Amino acid sequence: MGDISPVDELKRFRQQQARRYAEGGTDALVGVSPAMVRARAQVEAAVASGASVLLEGNDAVALAEVAEVVHYRRHSTGEVALWRVEVSTALPSQFSRTLGSLLRADELGTLIVESIDGLQAEQQLELLTAMTDERWQTQVLATLLSGSDEVEDRPGMSDELAAAVSTIAIDIPRLADRPEDIPPLVNWHLARLNRESDDADLRLADDTLDVLMVYAWPGEGPELTKVLTSAFRRATGTVIHPSDLPKLLHHAVDHAAMAQDRPEPIDLDAYLDRVEAALVERALELASGNKAEAARLLGVSRPRLYRKLEQMDVVTPTPAKREAEADVVSQPPTSPEPEPSTGGDIEFLPVEGEE
Repeated sequence: MGDISPVDELKRFRQQQARRYAEGGTDALVGVSPAMVRARAQVEAAVASGASVLLEGNDAVALAEVAEVVHYRRHSTGEVALWRVEVSTALPSQFSRTLGSLLRADELGTLIVESIDGLQAEQQLELLTAMTDERWQTQVLATLLSGSDEVEDRPGMSDELAAAVSTIAIDIPRLADRPEDIPPLVNWHLARLNRESDDADLRLADDTLDVLMVYAWPGEGPELTKVLTSAFRRATGTVIHPSDLPKLLHHAVDHAAMAQDRPEPIDLDAYLDRVEAALVERALELASGNKAEAARLLGVSRPRLYRKLEQMDVVTPTPAKREAEADVVSQPPTSPEPEPSTGGDIEFLPVEGEE
């Protein structure tokens, strides 16, 4: 059997990757949430169309893997080259040489640009110029990392570049925003770990899954992979218990429980306003709507009562009607003015003689 040439070896590797991703060889697209269902549909659209794609999310590893899924599912024969540029580490000259090679190749190709928002203005112009060249036959798959402190330090994309690379947009939301995806992700990883451990048959206890569901996963997919791998190795039987999980997760769950049990703070000013409004309403009720008598019952001046009624959005009488109201209630008005209920949650005991 003759030696395999480097070209054939590369082709074989690409075919292996194509089979891996065709069979779901990544956890980056696992999930039942509407967001993940939509992401998988967008991946299929990118595979079928060959259009440029912008992938955005908080997990750099997942974004890169989804980009590879698009390439290898589109070119499963292994004959189309995949080029990759990590903007944060590549020199401007390297980026220019990559674009030049793709133009000279004059054949199909795929270019993954990781952290595209880190491209300087000159590089953005280079990429736009290359993409409009008649020789360009490359599908651009660009990743954009969101929710990171580093994002503020990046130049950001021009409107022209954003339009050019986002024919199809794929959004991979945070794990914290889609807890319903944790169970299928856990099952996916456990199946992989069991296969890699001579067909072991470990499973997760229900209370262990509860801990994983509550945790916020700031490290996204890589953190979940690391935690499950560690727990798998620590388990002594066929069941992974909460004690097999890192202490960090337990601390986070305890903190979340404490936060839920903590009583809501009291807004003293708002509470006192409600009590005052309830007292005003009660006084008006006892005074049969006569504001002068209500002010006397409350022990306040009529102007102060009127100011309170204005704060309660009650339409106050005109000055003429104010003068007409008697200071001493000898004959209550026959048609009391209706008042809004503003303190209905404050209860009063009946006064003496009241039915």
